[in-house]
Amino acid sequence: MRSEQEIFDDLAALCLSKGYIHALANICFRDNVVRFKDELRPENLAPLFSASRLIRTEVTTLIGLMIRAPIDFSMPSQETISDYVGRSDALLDELHRAMSGARPDLFAAANLKGPDFNPFKFGDVLREPIFYGGESAYPFQYRDLAPRKYRADADWLKWNKGIDMDVGREVCRHAAELMSDGLADTLESLRGKPLTEWTVLPGFAFSCEKLAARAGLPVESVRAVVEALAVPEDERNNTFTSLHEFNCAYAYPFIRKGAEEFLLFQQYSLAEALYDTPFYWMCADKAYSDAALRNRGEFTESFAADRLRSVFGVGKVFQNVEILKFKGKPLGEIDVLVLYGNRAVVLQAKSKKLTLPARKGNDLQLQTDFKAAVQDAVDQAIACAKLLGDPSVTLRCKNGTAVSLAERPRTVFPVTVVADHYPALAFQARQFLCLGSNEGIATPLVTDVFALDAITEMLATPLRLLSYLSLRSRFGDKLMMSHEHTVLSYHLKRNLWIKSDIDGILLEDDISLDLDIAMAARRDGVPGVTTPDGILTRFAETHFGRIIAGIEDKPSPVAIDLGLMLLELSEDTVRDLNRYVDRALAMTVADGQLHDATIGVAATGLTIHCSNLPVEEAEIRLRRHCEKRKYLEKADRWFGLTLAPDGSIRLAAELNRPWKFDPSLEAACAGASMRPMTDIKKIGRNDPCPCGSGKKYKRCCLGR
Repeated sequence: MRSEQEIFDDLAALCLSKGYIHALANICFRDNVVRFKDELRPENLAPLFSASRLIRTEVTTLIGLMIRAPIDFSMPSQETISDYVGRSDALLDELHRAMSGARPDLFAAANLKGPDFNPFKFGDVLREPIFYGGESAYPFQYRDLAPRKYRADADWLKWNKGIDMDVGREVCRHAAELMSDGLADTLESLRGKPLTEWTVLPGFAFSCEKLAARAGLPVESVRAVVEALAVPEDERNNTFTSLHEFNCAYAYPFIRKGAEEFLLFQQYSLAEALYDTPFYWMCADKAYSDAALRNRGEFTESFAADRLRSVFGVGKVFQNVEILKFKGKPLGEIDVLVLYGNRAVVLQAKSKKLTLPARKGNDLQLQTDFKAAVQDAVDQAIACAKLLGDPSVTLRCKNGTAVSLAERPRTVFPVTVVADHYPALAFQARQFLCLGSNEGIATPLVTDVFALDAITEMLATPLRLLSYLSLRSRFGDKLMMSHEHTVLSYHLKRNLWIKSDIDGILLEDDISLDLDIAMAARRDGVPGVTTPDGILTRFAETHFGRIIAGIEDKPSPVAIDLGLMLLELSEDTVRDLNRYVDRALAMTVADGQLHDATIGVAATGLTIHCSNLPVEEAEIRLRRHCEKRKYLEKADRWFGLTLAPDGSIRLAAELNRPWKFDPSLEAACAGASMRPMTDIKKIGRNDPCPCGSGKKYKRCCLGR
């Protein structure tokens, strides 16, 4: 096998070939254009996940190598273009195999026999997932978050670069639309041209005047943004001498083509550059770099707080919370704190990035970067979570607002959020994160602002979000994935419950297809399904769905505990639950009496009463029934629920104490006749409805 550098050098020579830019345009058209009609569907996006497709980092490598010399725009023959494309594919494939085969000595049998040996902690091995890992942000997230990220830096950007980030957002939006239209027009124009003139390069070209007219903005403002993000005329990307050296093509996505024309090969790269590049401009200004760093940290905190407020409400989310004991020095500080019933979320925001030496495979720098960006924040979150259980501490925001801790949280969910795309973050967290055992504290979720944005967009109620955090904590060590979007998408479609006999699940990137479409439909107006079929849709119009809807935004501990238990149920159990409630409600409607149903769930259970009894009597009868059932099943926890005949929730109860022998309950249960938990006979669709209406069940109470 050839060395990585040998392959890279051959690729560099190829990219400087005469007319190579036409081959590059073909590659970008082949691998980045999505075709669909009427509505975007998963099968339309599926080609983007093909192993034969070049990913964005590979294409940006080709661009970076091409701009190392003045670009030759002359038109080669079609055979030459095809040869350029084929050789590019082959060399990049060889490069990938060379990188994947780095340090074969680490995988020697003698090493792998060691109980604590982990080859994936070495930088040479991690370079591959860092370079080839999936993107953690959607382009519209980069585009729309950029103005907010740099809101506090607006004056610096105006005076030093002459740009307005709101204009930048619109340039990004309309450049993408202009490219789509341009490619369509270019393809149409090829119909009347001889084969020797076929090239899609014009489809990637635009002028500032045309872009400004489309966006409805002054051409001077548009030109300022384009010029700021265009490869400088004298830039030859001299630092890009190996795959993991700095490649200015990431910072400058626009390429000049003549005096008034520019090229944009990748829409995603423009959005990312709009979000990332201004920070480096400001850091280069030594007089302003400290302010830039401070502003980025404040953006991360405020954005995370706002996203959590969209789920939990303003009064449940607090920023910059100090943990105090008496009148002494603060024991800890929480960037964002959520207090919701008997649950809490402790979020620590970080704005550290993965440095260039770490990307190049420096073992020490990789772990140093991870410690600064993730481990320190996780340690801080866990330390603060522990303090929340101390009854002697008080909480106060830095602005002086007192935070009332009505009860000590039963469970605290630590979350660490970074401000930027941190390559292979999920993979690195799996390898490097050090955790202890902390009772009442969930395993931390390590992610970025983009995943937090998507999670809170799709799981927009407290119960749904808490359920995700709970399941993510419980089963996270069984999941292998490149980024959080795949886990979220899997959860939305299947529920993130993993059976005990399964050791691990590998989630491929294409699992996120339904989520990708839903987010694009919600944020970018793309025609497509806005909510993936699954946990949010499948039982929405059933008794189960209505019960969840009735408690999902109630902060009482009983509602939260019951809701989290229900959201862990399998589809088969939910169907059984709906069937049992159907029958009990129909019988109550028919005779006006109390009817019940009970289901068992692992080490707990749920008893449901359907009645018109006065609230006081209904509560007494529900609690007595639950106490007996809990005792008979020797369970530590049991839930009770009373429904009105129309299916609405009247009462909810929770018995939560370890089981122990009780002589009085033993005697009470001795003569009791408790039906088995699965004894309710299924009602056929064509059977007479038990409500006594005389109609068939399917035309009466089925679907109540």
